[in-house]
Amino acid sequence: MPAGIIRFGSLTARLRYADPQRGEDVARIFGTPLKPPTAALLAQVAADITLAEASRADGSARPRVPGDGMVLRHGSRRLEIHTEHMSAVLDRNADPARAELALLKPYPPHFELCVHLAVVFHKLLFLLDRVVLHAAAVRFGGRVSLLLGDRGAGKSTIALRLARAGGTVLGEDHVILKRCGAGFTVSGCDERSRLDAKTEGYFFAEPLPVEPADFAGRLKKEMPARALFSSEPYTDERADLLFFARPGSGFAITPLSRQTALLKLMAAAGKLQRFVDFTDRGRFLDMLSDFVRTVTVYDLELGPDLGELDRLVRFLQVDEPDPRA
Repeated sequence: MPAGIIRFGSLTARLRYADPQRGEDVARIFGTPLKPPTAALLAQVAADITLAEASRADGSARPRVPGDGMVLRHGSRRLEIHTEHMSAVLDRNADPARAELALLKPYPPHFELCVHLAVVFHKLLFLLDRVVLHAAAVRFGGRVSLLLGDRGAGKSTIALRLARAGGTVLGEDHVILKRCGAGFTVSGCDERSRLDAKTEGYFFAEPLPVEPADFAGRLKKEMPARALFSSEPYTDERADLLFFARPGSGFAITPLSRQTALLKLMAAAGKLQRFVDFTDRGRFLDMLSDFVRTVTVYDLELGPDLGELDRLVRFLQVDEPDPRA
């Protein structure tokens, strides 16, 4: 069975797949490349994932799954995940952790199939103490800032501005939050940067040497991140600051309570999950709540003038006392 290496932040996984298209689908969902299994990468593998095909007749032991739902079965060693079109078995105690996934034929339309791949992989990662965030993460001024925001919130633009001021971008669009004992780390999945025409025109004197492409309805240019700025994907770092970025009429940074931050974080990260019951949702909420206690949280409003990002740079350059110290 063909195999490649896929990296969910700092988690390196070997992904075996019956159909190469499915491997590319998973990589695209998480904004990370599918790489050849070199000896150096295989030495870092911490999860072994097999993505196979099965007929529905082979799944006679599958539970009944409600429409748009999910079923979890917890065993002494194995955990099972079932959706309408997929089944997965996870052994967290194996070394490396082992997951066997089956796509049930006949397949649904491609978009729906990708939805099932996404929700099952998100659940697998959560069961491995990881949560996927649509966020940027930048190390700047001795601290790591995590920037959450919807599409169009300016995450890539902010990351580029901080990198221009001497920062290192850990991730531009997909960041993995990982529980590590009593603490948390974040790591990025991105080896590329996507810039719209406004950001390109503001930061670069000459047009970038690639043609724009349509990414989810927006024209952007995609470049290797390291061609544009200092980039360290797949590297675990402790987050210090959490910003909820959003477009607005002007620049403003406003402190947020941890209760408000938790609600915002649950709304952002929870929509990537399917919860089977209150216990499942409660575990997820507990993880986010524990994380929010470890960071200082702000609302970040960005106006149309990209020059206002200089104010964010100055804000982060101030040596403020760490409230957790």
